[in-house]
Amino acid sequence: MKRLLLTTIATLCLATPVVAQQAPPKPTDDQLAAVYKEDQLNDPKCGVPRNAGDDYRPTPATPDQTRAPRVNDKQKFKIETVASGLKNPWSITFLPDNNMLVTIRNSGLKIVKPDGTVSDLLPGTPTIKNSIPLFGMHDVVLDKDFKKNRTFYVVYNTTPEGAKGSVGYIASAKLPADEKSVTDWKVLKEGAMTPRRLIQAKDGTLLVITADIITPYVSAQNLASPQGKIIRINTDGSIPKNNPFVNNKDAEPSVYAVGFRDAQGITFRPGTSELWIVENEPRGGDELNKVEAGKNYGFPTISYGRDNNGKMLGEGITAKDGLEQPVYFWTPSIATSGLVFYDGDKLKGWKGSAFLGGLSGMQLVRLEINKQGRVTGEEKLLRDQCKRIRDVRQGPDGLLYVLTDETNGEILKLSPG
Repeated sequence: MKRLLLTTIATLCLATPVVAQQAPPKPTDDQLAAVYKEDQLNDPKCGVPRNAGDDYRPTPATPDQTRAPRVNDKQKFKIETVASGLKNPWSITFLPDNNMLVTIRNSGLKIVKPDGTVSDLLPGTPTIKNSIPLFGMHDVVLDKDFKKNRTFYVVYNTTPEGAKGSVGYIASAKLPADEKSVTDWKVLKEGAMTPRRLIQAKDGTLLVITADIITPYVSAQNLASPQGKIIRINTDGSIPKNNPFVNNKDAEPSVYAVGFRDAQGITFRPGTSELWIVENEPRGGDELNKVEAGKNYGFPTISYGRDNNGKMLGEGITAKDGLEQPVYFWTPSIATSGLVFYDGDKLKGWKGSAFLGGLSGMQLVRLEINKQGRVTGEEKLLRDQCKRIRDVRQGPDGLLYVLTDETNGEILKLSPG
């Protein structure tokens, strides 16, 4: 992977291992066949996934932390293609008129109508230019008072004119009523960071996930860096006075939670104030986490995965005092992206379930989660589509909408079948 030029300070200190894991030998043909039988990866007709040869099986801290019982047939559904021709779309949000605002990773923003009509790129956004293909225009969300102020928020990476590397941005902008352009673009925060997803809390603050994907992963445990964190800012870019590290002179004041690799899904659980995310580890060990302010979620000090080269991360430990355990994890990796709790009435069999996308795993995952926040069942959906699932959202019509990360990306609608 090409290196992103980031300014970081390395302050990573490893302690005595609690649970040590050893890198396994190369899997046999029988082991590879078992991977498919376990239903962890995509349908074999889609081709061999890049993680098919990974037979690493670390021991979970609790039995319900991985490989939950398979559940199915809770809800019959049909799939409809709402729109196509979107080149590597990244995120989708619904406008009050039922149109959709979609980010296109390598270019900007488009409007998609319910009949599938796709607009040209909306003028008024920055030029997206990155040497790393997986960077660009990422998430977009509407302000909670969008109907009044027409304001939305985006996170993105681009290389400004004259810069040597990519810069990360959190910005606000306005979408006029005619939806033909973007105005009032305002950068709220910028720097050596890779912002992926964002969400607005009930108090109006913005919570933004940033990634630490450059080896040797020195940023996620460094409080002075915004990378590998969830950061929290006000909608004018200022720092909330009650952020957990705001009085720590050695910390980036926007930091809300610590120790993430590349989380690409964030949502609140309906009816609660619980903040949930899904996170990509380098190779296996993708995580579902419930996040609380000021806590440390471990990467790269602890992990249920390995590095992309197959070597153990750090000392190869999966648990350590003071570091949070994931609610759930996946090995092999499915490359999680997008996350929503479904609370609609149209797909009654799925009410209360969490849905997340799989990129390399080419699947939509449904998780049954009890009131105590433990995963009790897992279902693999859309595996026969052979498509990378980038985002999943609940529409205002109570149906599920899925965004595929392809050169001919699509918006798929799931409705009762």
